[in-house]
Amino acid sequence: MTMRLKTLATLAMAGIVLGASGCKIKKNEPQAAKTENGVEIFFDNAGFNADQFVAGIYQEKIAPHFRDNAHDFNEVRAAIATDAQAAGRKYGHSENPVQTPWSFPVRIEGTVIDANTKSRAAFVTVDTDRDGKADAKMQLGPVIKGTSLRDVLAFIPFSAFKNQIEYANVGRSLNKYVYENNLSKLARDNLIGKHISASGAFTLPAKGQEILLTPVEITLSGGAQ
Repeated sequence: MTMRLKTLATLAMAGIVLGASGCKIKKNEPQAAKTENGVEIFFDNAGFNADQFVAGIYQEKIAPHFRDNAHDFNEVRAAIATDAQAAGRKYGHSENPVQTPWSFPVRIEGTVIDANTKSRAAFVTVDTDRDGKADAKMQLGPVIKGTSLRDVLAFIPFSAFKNQIEYANVGRSLNKYVYENNLSKLARDNLIGKHISASGAFTLPAKGQEILLTPVEITLSGGAQ
């Protein structure tokens, strides 16, 4: 064997030894919430599974939060039009209002005036005040944009997670959970003209932009059959 081949073989063996001694394969394990200075911590040294985390607290904490804390959509919208920051303090939540916009838990009722159910980012637009114009765009999924559902929950703050990746994964997992367990079951034919009621959340849009609402549950009735 030439000197060059001997050197390469030695380096390769050293790499194997280092890899074996420096790496440890570990399966995902359920996460135990802990308390540190009054803040629940949702990770530990075993790693973090966002899907498991969301599934574990959805029925116990998330669903009841929307049932108990959602405000009337038209009331919130009127308050935002008057003073968005005051509306946020009264009706919404933001972990840091200076850096992140307010998100609002709401109950909404109205008539579907437009629907796009062919796209993976399916949606309906809803008239809530009977003027024939859309007051909100409601996402149906499976592609759901934004993290309004996560951001409106004060008990899931960024400070409770190890890093931005874990926090972002929670937002995606929550959207996924809502779609798979609730929104995917919605009948999507002949929606225009139907009465729709829902609870969910939206994040304060930039001035002049439409309200994009992410529902956690929807009920349809009447209208076109």
